Amino acid sequence: MDDEHDLIKQGPIYVGNDKDERPSPSDIHFVGRDTCGKCLRPLQFESMTTIPNVIFDSESTLRIEQKVSRSDQQCGRQLHVFGRLDICSSGESSNRGRIEIKIASGDKKLTAATNIHFDDHFVDIRTPFLADWWDKNGPKPCVKLLITVYVPCDGQIDTLELKVDSLDVSVVEGVRLKVADKMSITTFSGNVRVPLLSRTSRTSDIRLDSREMLIQTYSGAVEGGFSLHDLLKIKSGSGSVVVELGLVSGDPGSATSAKLSVETDFGNIRIMTPFIFFHRQSKKGYKNRPPSRDYVVELESTSGKIEADVVVASRATIRSRVGDVLLRLVPVPFSTRGNGKTTLVTDVDYGKTRVFLLESSYNGAPCAGNASLTTDSQVTNTSSNGLVGLHGAHRSISGDIKVDVPDAWSGEFIADTHTGDITAYGKNMTITRSSQGEPRMMEGLRGSRDSSVRMKSLWGSLELFVGLPQVLSREKTTRT
Repeated sequence: MDDEHDLIKQGPIYVGNDKDERPSPSDIHFVGRDTCGKCLRPLQFESMTTIPNVIFDSESTLRIEQKVSRSDQQCGRQLHVFGRLDICSSGESSNRGRIEIKIASGDKKLTAATNIHFDDHFVDIRTPFLADWWDKNGPKPCVKLLITVYVPCDGQIDTLELKVDSLDVSVVEGVRLKVADKMSITTFSGNVRVPLLSRTSRTSDIRLDSREMLIQTYSGAVEGGFSLHDLLKIKSGSGSVVVELGLVSGDPGSATSAKLSVETDFGNIRIMTPFIFFHRQSKKGYKNRPPSRDYVVELESTSGKIEADVVVASRATIRSRVGDVLLRLVPVPFSTRGNGKTTLVTDVDYGKTRVFLLESSYNGAPCAGNASLTTDSQVTNTSSNGLVGLHGAHRSISGDIKVDVPDAWSGEFIADTHTGDITAYGKNMTITRSSQGEPRMMEGLRGSRDSSVRMKSLWGSLELFVGLPQVLSREKTTRT
C-alpha cells in the first residue's frame, strides 16, 4: 500500500524482519480499525503496571496525573496520546482498591517511553511530546493509555484529584464513591462522563458524592448525575455540559449555601433536577420539595444555549452572550442574617429569554444560617412559598424576554424597550404608568410590592404572564 492511512487495521501480520522495531508501511497487512481511527501502526506493543493496595478510607487522599511532557528538544515526530481514565467497582468489600495502567503503541520503544512513578497517594504518568527517533514529518504515532481505578464497594476517601492531558474520564455503572472533602477532575482534551441518576431512587443512586466537586475540561463535554452538597463547579472551554442534580440535605459543618456554577465558552448547558421537577408524586411528597438549603446558581455561556431546571434560594445569575436561555425555577424561602431577598438575574446579549417561575409545594422552614439546622426533617407551618421577596431583573440587547409567574405571585413589574412590544397578561393587574413611541415602557402592580419583575431590552419584545400561559383564554390586561 502506498498511503499509510489506507491501511485497514486489526490483527497485524508482519512480513519480513519481525525484529525490526520500525517496519515500513508496505510490510504491514491487517484488517479492521484501530481505536482512534488515526493510528499509523497497529497497537501491538503493550505493557501493564498494577498498583495494589490503594487505601480508600475517610483519611486517605489520592492524586493521579497524566501529562504529555515537553522538553527542549526540537527534533522528532509529535505523538498522538489518547485513551481513558475509568473509575470502576472492584466488587470487593474492603478499604483497599488498585490501579491498573495499560500502555499500547505500534512501537516497542514508544511504549517503553511512558514513565510511571507512584507512591501511596500519588500516581504520575508522563509520555514524551516528541519521539526523537522518528523523523519530523509524517502522521503522528499513537500511544493509547487506559488507566483503571478499582474502588471497593461503597468506597470512601478524603480527597480525590484526577488531572489528565488527553484522556476521557468516566465513571462506570455500579460505582459508589464518597469523597468526604473535595474531588477535582481536570482534562485538557477529553470528555467527562458519569452515569445519569436513577429514576427510581432519590439519592441512593448517586455514583460520585463529594462535599465540593470541581470539573474542568478545555476541549470536551461533561455529562452525568452529580450530587450538590456545598459546591458543584463545572467549566468547559469548548464542549456541552449536561448535568442531572441530586440535592442533598446539609450535614453538620456544611456551608450555608449549596452553590451550582457552570460555565462554557462554546457549548450548550443543560441542567436537570429530576427529583424536583420530574419525579412522580409519592407518599413522601418528594416532588417540588427540595432540602432546605440556600441554593445559589451561576450559569454562563459565551456562545451556546442554556436550559436549566433548578432550585434557587438567595441568588441565581444566568448570562449568555450569544444563545437562547430557557429557565424553570423553583424558589424556596430564604431567610438569614441578610435581607432575606431572592435575586434572579438573566443577562443575554443576543438570544431569547424564557423564564418560568414555579410555585413549590415546599413547606419547610426558611434557610437558616447553618446548613445543619435546615434539613428535610424540619417542617413548620409557613405560608411562604419562595415567591415572596423574589426580585427578578432580565436584560437583553437583541432578543425577546418572556417571564411566567404563578397566580400566587404579587409584586411590581417594570418593562422598557426601545423598539419592541410590551405585553402583560393576567388578572388583578394595575398599570401605573406606560408610554408609547420609542422608547416604550410599562409599570404596574399586582397586590403588594414584596416581589418584582424588571425587564429591559434594546430591540426585543417583553412579555409578563401571570397564571398558566397554556390557557389561551387568559385575560390580556394591556399591551403597549
